[in-house]
Amino acid sequence: MFILGAVPKVLGGLSAFAASFITCHQIYQHLQHYFCPAEQRWIIRILCIVPIYALTSWCSLMFWKFSIYFDSIRDVYEAFVIYNFLCLCYEYLGGENSILNEIQGKELQRSWYTGTCCLPKIHYDIQFLRFCKQSTLQFCAVKPIVSLITIILEANDQFHENNLHPKYGYLYVTIIYNISVTLALYALVLFYFATREILKPHEPVLKFFMVKAIVFASFWQGFLLSFLELINVIKATTNSEETVVVNTTGQISASWQNFLICVEMLIAAFLLRIAFPANIYDKNEASGKQTLSTNIRDTLNPKYMVNDYIHNFSSTYSSYALGNQSANDESDIEQRPHRHETPESEEWGPPARNTPHDFYNSGQHTLVDHDHLDLNART
Repeated sequence: MFILGAVPKVLGGLSAFAASFITCHQIYQHLQHYFCPAEQRWIIRILCIVPIYALTSWCSLMFWKFSIYFDSIRDVYEAFVIYNFLCLCYEYLGGENSILNEIQGKELQRSWYTGTCCLPKIHYDIQFLRFCKQSTLQFCAVKPIVSLITIILEANDQFHENNLHPKYGYLYVTIIYNISVTLALYALVLFYFATREILKPHEPVLKFFMVKAIVFASFWQGFLLSFLELINVIKATTNSEETVVVNTTGQISASWQNFLICVEMLIAAFLLRIAFPANIYDKNEASGKQTLSTNIRDTLNPKYMVNDYIHNFSSTYSSYALGNQSANDESDIEQRPHRHETPESEEWGPPARNTPHDFYNSGQHTLVDHDHLDLNART
């Protein structure tokens, strides 16, 4: 069978390394022009999905016996990406309080298109924003737990990847995963419909499409391949003497999945360069240039996610969210780098003192530096 030969391994490897090189170069450009850390730390984390997906998929293709471990790395990071993308959108719009000021009092119209036709009217308020954050954060918690359970089941020969038979753990892990990721992506869709008008200057369509396609499409692609193997559309390989060459259920479909992801990540690498260009940040040097190692440490700092877990699942969430108002005061804004207009604008610097700062009507974008926020004071 083609998928078990040397050709897909070579093609998959070439695609994986090419995609990783293209994206790593893009990440390096962002780190070199790391003048808007409030945005760029999230962008860099999103971009890392390409080399992680590509290289772990190729390793799974090459070393089938250890694929469960490589796939766990890939799966855990995809949850992290959804959370980071929502955080990036929050930064684009100035934080919870700025978003709330713009959308409060409106409601999401019920329709089959948004999947809300049978639900009560959804009002845009602070609890709606909390739901969006909680939905992405729960996926970040569920996925590592599910991955750990998967490894334990595999060690006891009870998992059987891509085998949907009820006596194995793969079916139940898949159901739990599907519920969790669907909730996270659904919250992301609802957030998009709530803020798409004020997100327009940041061209969110391609960004949303790429994040959803990489995470959701790859999952359903793997599920479809598993189903095709279950109904014997994809069959085990036999030689001329009808001796089974591959007798591990799920190996064929999993190999196809890993090969396809390697190729798809090469396409994603090019599209992500368009969705998250680095050159729009080299015009603002107001914050001063830091060393490359300092910028890398900032992107790896987990404190933002930890703080979000604490506050979004806390009873004091309302006080925390409204506390962002202090970060958007006029006196504080003047101390931060920001863009006046769209990402393509040539104009950088603080707003004029004699002009009121109208964030949404003027199209201006304020970058909130979370390093200066006193999160303890909000609780």
